Amino acid sequence: MEEKDLLKGRIKDLSLRAREMQYCTHTPFLSQSEQALFFSIRKEEGGSLLKKECLGVKFFLYGGYEEADRKRIYFLPDYETEEEQKEKENEGEGFLLLEAKPRNIRFADTLSHRDFLGALMNLGFKRECFGDILTDSHTGYIFVEKGIADQVKEELSKVKHTDMDCSLLLPKELPLRPRFAEKNVFIASDRLDNVLAEVFSLSRRSAQEVIASESVFVNGVTEKNNSHVLKANDRVSVKGHGKFLYLDEARPTKRGRLVAKVKLYI
Repeated sequence: MEEKDLLKGRIKDLSLRAREMQYCTHTPFLSQSEQALFFSIRKEEGGSLLKKECLGVKFFLYGGYEEADRKRIYFLPDYETEEEQKEKENEGEGFLLLEAKPRNIRFADTLSHRDFLGALMNLGFKRECFGDILTDSHTGYIFVEKGIADQVKEELSKVKHTDMDCSLLLPKELPLRPRFAEKNVFIASDRLDNVLAEVFSLSRRSAQEVIASESVFVNGVTEKNNSHVLKANDRVSVKGHGKFLYLDEARPTKRGRLVAKVKLYI
């Protein structure tokens, strides 16, 4: 069975239970590509673009903080609001924040997102059990499903060559946030190659070469089409250059040029 069919079946089951049993249901943590797949399924099912509903049930996405890449989809009963459920999640209802800190900072490796993820996968945990992984190059902060949080805390004793001490925090206690800067970019069109060239100060040809090398991901999916048109809230990641959120579609200026706003992660 294809990934789309599996996700569609899961969504129908979760939304049906939320509606008929009147309690909140949710998916595991989903990647950006899985989230994009959800929205394509919702569109096929005739979901209103103006309402945050899927199959007649209220929904929202959340991963511990608003800028999270990996998120869970929540389906709400009639009596509950998005704000109320987010508050519960921030207090640790469904997932917790694991702090993995070097036992001795003097002998600690410089650790990346990949290092922490590799250590978790080597322990045999599934990727869907974890949300975003943030690091200050030594300490890691990992959103983890509550049901396995204690186990992860006990088993994650080493990352790369660094011995770690782990503790559990509430999601609202996250001390790190991705840093970003909003900027306006003047473009010829919403084409992917045009936008990449302006955001990362590349020539048009260089932007096309980056796309051809399969180094560009839009909403978690490899994009190889130079003329792909970006839409509001698309997340774009480019190997070796960085990532940004395309905040809105290009609009004309008084001088007849096109301008779009992006949120560039730094």
